[in-house]
Amino acid sequence: MIVSRLERPRIGVAVVGTGFFGAGLLRRLAAVPDFEPRVVANRTLDHALDAIRRAGIASCQVVVTHDAREARAALNAGRLVVTSDLLLPAALDGVDVVAEATGDVVVGSRVAHTAIQAGKHVVAANPETQATVGPILRVLADANHVIYSDVDGDEPGLIRSLLDELASMGLEVAVAGNCKGVLKRYATPESQAGFAARFGLKPWIATAAADGTKLNFELTVVANASGLTPAVRGMRGPSTDPEHLVEDYHRLQLLDGGHYVDYAHGLGSGVFAIVRSDHPEVQSDFRYLKLGEGPYYAFVRPLVMCHYHAPRSISRAAWLGEPTVAPLGAPVAETIAFAKRDLEAGAELDGIGGFDLYGLIVRADEAARECLVPIGVAQYGRLRRSVRKDEPLEYDAVEFASDNFALQLRRQQDALFGVQVAAGAA
Repeated sequence: MIVSRLERPRIGVAVVGTGFFGAGLLRRLAAVPDFEPRVVANRTLDHALDAIRRAGIASCQVVVTHDAREARAALNAGRLVVTSDLLLPAALDGVDVVAEATGDVVVGSRVAHTAIQAGKHVVAANPETQATVGPILRVLADANHVIYSDVDGDEPGLIRSLLDELASMGLEVAVAGNCKGVLKRYATPESQAGFAARFGLKPWIATAAADGTKLNFELTVVANASGLTPAVRGMRGPSTDPEHLVEDYHRLQLLDGGHYVDYAHGLGSGVFAIVRSDHPEVQSDFRYLKLGEGPYYAFVRPLVMCHYHAPRSISRAAWLGEPTVAPLGAPVAETIAFAKRDLEAGAELDGIGGFDLYGLIVRADEAARECLVPIGVAQYGRLRRSVRKDEPLEYDAVEFASDNFALQLRRQQDALFGVQVAAGAA
């Protein structure tokens, strides 16, 4: 029996992480009747309380606690729980979906794993985590009969939705990817400090966006959710415009019968796909619809609505039991660490959005064969030997001096899918 939207219960949501995305998501959830924010968790309580204020939630409705029993009592009384314990939401009844938006691989891994084991759906705005350990989290979510997904509104979810739309038309996708504005491969937190301050971002987030690491994470997520792969390491990334998009990918020989993820400069914001159809009726229809002569056609979706569209992924998980974008199985791509500068033996690596490394998408079989280190875990290592600028990081060059949950989960993922790494490195 189909249940009407009016008969569906409100979805209890815990928002974990109240940076730009998480705070914006909280405002959307508070404004839409389908949702009920029940827990807000952030390591810095003042940031969580500020996000609640900006969402228009009265302070008299808020209970600050890190104790599960007190939190349950507050929820039973209809109050909103605020905590710095990021794992507390998984322990609370009344939380249907944990919406994680920390951007941190270790935190994102732990929050997702704990919520999944507790039988909660996880909808994350964290492509860094999904690109690094998403396949094992999807396996665990399936085993626990819950959903693990990244969000609509961000590029991976937008591309996955576009792919679904094109598949429903019976069209073959040749290339799909992001529209990219600025790419400065050697950007640092210093060079991006002004931009970060202007938009209220953490410097590492602004740096990861500028140096392309975020782009490569996002398209690794798309690859693992679709089976599309990069044509080359780091992709091609032509400078183009909507009128010449198909022509420029012809020139780069990416319309060769393969199925690729890539990105393009000059299209503004958003995502795109190039499809092929040799069917004469489709070509006739598309001429009438002013899509071109074919057999290749470009579709561009310019809007990236971030937290404004993210609630759709929460309702899709809770009401329909479907992910927006999630790994299909074993990874087909990885985001690998490359040296942003010459790095000397003994250096402690600073990871995503730092001074030392940038991330590029690499086919998973190549990464496994060459024992290359995902940038999502590289930041927890120290160099055993020097690595030159623009070289990929190999496992035998890295010593993980301390352990953490993301590394543990990554080892489980590699073992599950039969990936071998250098002895002793992991």
